[in-house]
Amino acid sequence: MIEKKIVIEENSYLEKFFEHNRKHEDYIKNRIYKCTLDLINNNPHKIKKVRGYKYKGKTIYEYKIPLEAGLDCRVAYIFYKEEIIIFFISNIIIKNEFTKLVSKLKDVKKI
Repeated sequence: MIEKKIVIEENSYLEKFFEHNRKHEDYIKNRIYKCTLDLINNNPHKIKKVRGYKYKGKTIYEYKIPLEAGLDCRVAYIFYKEEIIIFFISNIIIKNEFTKLVSKLKDVKKI
């Protein structure tokens, strides 16, 4: 059973995402805090690696958060020490398109 602290990183990508989704920001963050560990521990088949890329030298994982029609999003995160660091969120829920977006981020490197 994984018990780690969920951290939503402060970065320009997430700032931009939450600016665009301002009226749903608290709802989305609450769902992330509430559902991430549950998903990792109870539905690991829903967690996927972002193959071929690392963020700050760490394996990138992603999952889709089902929220409500038109609001679903995909989340990218890494494990770092005792934390799960969420570093990217997008309303683009198609995995291939999401991976392309992740691959363009500053600290993401192709492996």
